[in-house]
Amino acid sequence: MPFIGTFVPPGDKSISHRLILMSLLAQGQILIKGLSNCQDVQSSLDIYRTLGGVTELEADGLRLRGLGGQWPPGQDLMLQCGNSGTTIRLLMGILAGRPGSYVLDGDEQLRRRPMERVADPLRRMGAEVKTVNGKPPVTIKGGELKSIDYTCVAASAQLKSAVLLATLSAKGPSAVTEPCLTRDHTERLINFWGGSISHSGLKISLSPGILKMTNTFECPGDPSSAAFFLSAAAFNEGSSVTAENILMSQLRTGFLRVLDRMGAKVSLSLSSDTPEPAGGVKIEYDGPLMATEITSEETPSLIDEIPILALAATQAVGRTIFRQVDELRIKETDRLASISSQLTAMGAKIVVEGDDLIVDGPTVLKAPNQLDSSGDHRLAMTLAIALKTAKAETKILGDKSIPISYPEFNSHLAQLWRD
Repeated sequence: MPFIGTFVPPGDKSISHRLILMSLLAQGQILIKGLSNCQDVQSSLDIYRTLGGVTELEADGLRLRGLGGQWPPGQDLMLQCGNSGTTIRLLMGILAGRPGSYVLDGDEQLRRRPMERVADPLRRMGAEVKTVNGKPPVTIKGGELKSIDYTCVAASAQLKSAVLLATLSAKGPSAVTEPCLTRDHTERLINFWGGSISHSGLKISLSPGILKMTNTFECPGDPSSAAFFLSAAAFNEGSSVTAENILMSQLRTGFLRVLDRMGAKVSLSLSSDTPEPAGGVKIEYDGPLMATEITSEETPSLIDEIPILALAATQAVGRTIFRQVDELRIKETDRLASISSQLTAMGAKIVVEGDDLIVDGPTVLKAPNQLDSSGDHRLAMTLAIALKTAKAETKILGDKSIPISYPEFNSHLAQLWRD
């Protein structure tokens, strides 16, 4: 049975987080159109309000008022980040240079995620940051920050963003060098709001300053959400799916390049380019997919799409290899182990060798008595697509986590799947 139709994915989660959290440091007010309504973004919005941010719901969006870095200093103020790694890590950078002390905590899954990679450069800049065995809760006491010339220990947009946001409150300019390019929404928004980011290869430089918000911002659709249905169209015979107004940043759409070289028919239509590129994406089934190799250099542009791409690989002819995807071990779950175990339970030939994920296909998928997403929203959505591909039904444990990133997923699934 095919996936057919057109849908509008929810607003991009990464951009939504940054619009909200960076409003804490910016002056003015902004009307945001298309802000993501997922639970992760709600965590950022709740913290923005806790610190004194004001929101107004209007007919065509949500209006935020900037705090310009000024709010009453907290005294061990508890800030709940829910399941959101982006919230806690960007907030660490924002609070590092502001007076007061704060405790950043989250749910059980967030408490398993590493925070030292962000804490370390912030300590070097002058903030007091404590973790619990390297993980949340994180206690942070802001201070007078100094410049840093920092080389990231991992390809992480959250790590890079934390240092850049701390720099806005520092006494002098800082620089961050990445091992490879990662999503650049923080840099784009800083420049769009009057900051001055400069690039030299993989090195990013920024001077301190107050940001000034633009009057409006239209948030494009989230490619990581759209990927589930676009990818499904690539390996389900007779399918044709179009996502409208989707973010088309090259640093976020690696999954489209992978599906294209595997043999899917991918059509792009760019409609705008400022402050973020956006447009329409259509994927049509064009015969069986062919296996490919996804290099470690490609991974940052498709890290969130690896679960659904692994499912696509189960339907491709030959051996697909995802190289050095160890970053998946420190997501909401050990996503690498979960992908392997759950797709294996459906009959896939998939193994983890070191830090590589290897999939042999094509295989006929089947439904076991139950599947377990371990509360991982991206794995739960991947398994839901897998069950449609298998033309089977079974219970997915932990699928209540889906609204963490994509509240509309089940309604879009019902809209696009043709029984």
